[in-house]
Amino acid sequence: MNWIERKILGFFVKTKGIFSKLFFSGKGIIFMLHRVLPEQERNQYTLNKDLAISPEKLDEFILLFKAKGYKFISLDDLQSWLEKKKKIRQKFICLTFDDGYRDNLIHGVPILEKHKVPATIYITNCLPNGTGILWWYLFETHAKTAKKLNLNSSIGRLDFSWENSEQAYAQFGSISDAIKSIPISELQTVLMEGFGKTALEFEELCRSVSLSWDEIATLSRHPLITIGAHTMQHVSVKQQNYEVVKAEMSSSKKELEHYIGKEVKHFAYPFGGTFDVSSKDLEISESCGFRTSTLNQAGNIFRNNHKSMHALARMPLGNSTDDQRLKYYLNGIYHFSANQFNYTIHIH
Repeated sequence: MNWIERKILGFFVKTKGIFSKLFFSGKGIIFMLHRVLPEQERNQYTLNKDLAISPEKLDEFILLFKAKGYKFISLDDLQSWLEKKKKIRQKFICLTFDDGYRDNLIHGVPILEKHKVPATIYITNCLPNGTGILWWYLFETHAKTAKKLNLNSSIGRLDFSWENSEQAYAQFGSISDAIKSIPISELQTVLMEGFGKTALEFEELCRSVSLSWDEIATLSRHPLITIGAHTMQHVSVKQQNYEVVKAEMSSSKKELEHYIGKEVKHFAYPFGGTFDVSSKDLEISESCGFRTSTLNQAGNIFRNNHKSMHALARMPLGNSTDDQRLKYYLNGIYHFSANQFNYTIHIH
């Protein structure tokens, strides 16, 4: 952001979003969520606490957006609007949930049903298959009982150490990037050694929190729920080679369609940040037959996003999303802060 853009941002903030709303609030927002957990269960986590929203907070947000005049739409509706096949007069919200956690069904769906709000659940196939390695949860536990983490793979050895869990959590960004860079074929072996866990322990953790294939099939028949794809093994696609990424996307789509008996049109890039998605990944997603693909990069949705259907912005939404940030989401200040004068996300 240059000095002129900083001045403009300051003006938008000073004028409380009156002017930014005219140009940068767009037509709507896609929100990114993951788990839905009662507050008591959320409080069992520290590092991963904000990976879950409480049912009460989800209920509160839905009521707030409706009171502000927003319409909740599905990704199918969004696709149709972007392709100019459907008119949507009100500003809109799309809710999306990543990975495929069972609590989406237990605690999330009742809230959606209560308010008749549609949502998409992006399934990472390794979760219902029981092969997912939920290393972000493993690391939180590991940091409380160990003082180091060694990652030894074909791309090199990285050693991390700490004196307490707070120091460990402060290094999570670097550790996360290191784990995401490991070739997927080596990941289980490297993490078994690093965390001192067995494959059976990985599977037990995975199955304890994941939707089953039967539950996913049931959800796919729910009038409010759309099932989307999220790769086979939750890989950072930018960090893997072309063949791996192509297989991760196409196989996830094919397997999901087998279990739910309908086309899977929508995709979300795992992790979804600048470290995780490149322009070649957008091309692969389109070539696999997905109609939309979403990121974890800030931005509002505009009519000209029809030119970037495979790089749609999403905003995180959770208990820690305070009133000020929410205002910045809705009035376009957050979009301008992240993207300046660009209405679409530029992926390199």
